[in-house]
Amino acid sequence: MLYTLAISILFAPCNALAADSTPNYTDVPVARLIDDLVDIDAQGPGLHSTAWVRAFIADDSPAEFAGGVIGSVAPKTFPQMKELVRRGVGSLPLLIMHLDDKRPTKLTVGGDGFMWAFFSDEYDPKTRARGERRAHLEKHFDRKYTVRVGDICYALIGQIVNRNLFSIRYGPTAGLIVNSPIEAPILIKEVKQDWDGIDAREHMESLLADARASNDPSECGDALRRLRFYYPDEYRKQAVGALKKRIRKFESSEKTLK
Repeated sequence: MLYTLAISILFAPCNALAADSTPNYTDVPVARLIDDLVDIDAQGPGLHSTAWVRAFIADDSPAEFAGGVIGSVAPKTFPQMKELVRRGVGSLPLLIMHLDDKRPTKLTVGGDGFMWAFFSDEYDPKTRARGERRAHLEKHFDRKYTVRVGDICYALIGQIVNRNLFSIRYGPTAGLIVNSPIEAPILIKEVKQDWDGIDAREHMESLLADARASNDPSECGDALRRLRFYYPDEYRKQAVGALKKRIRKFESSEKTLK
């Protein structure tokens, strides 16, 4: 069963996205960045048990509280996570390779405060009717869950390809949903089917398709934000071309938030 955060949820402005600025990972190989995911010890976008956070961690844009529990701890992004997302398709092959990486991180979720918790296999596919997500698994558990490296890789892939791949998320009311590729290997199969082997051109075309497909300002903005970051020349081209009106609305909404 799928749950949406629009049900029984009060919305509020999100706290600023906290960031750990050290060490500097700019020149560190992707494999080392993934190894250092074991040090993650706080909740962040795609990895938050009490809030649904809308954020693109590569460009330091403000995080948006999209639903969940008012007063949730502010999401945090770590430099190794940010750098992996910043490199875009350059990170994807190894992120996909590590989806089955069982190494534990320092982040544990669940336990006290949750009325229920289950493992699921929610997946937001490359080609879909906008807003649709699917899940078949509902495996309940009553213990705390230690987040694995593969879980973080799943969330980071979603950051890069503009898909809601939430490894950890809140389920109303007082519930926890864990979409772990470790617990649900079907997620690895689906990610590989959609994204394994894509190059920069295919990535860019996917973001353009996302920007064109939705009339929802938030969804369109998510795609345009990534297009601007990864492919600035194409973004500038579209700003005076077919996506001109949408880009104007997107940039206007950004100014409003500042």
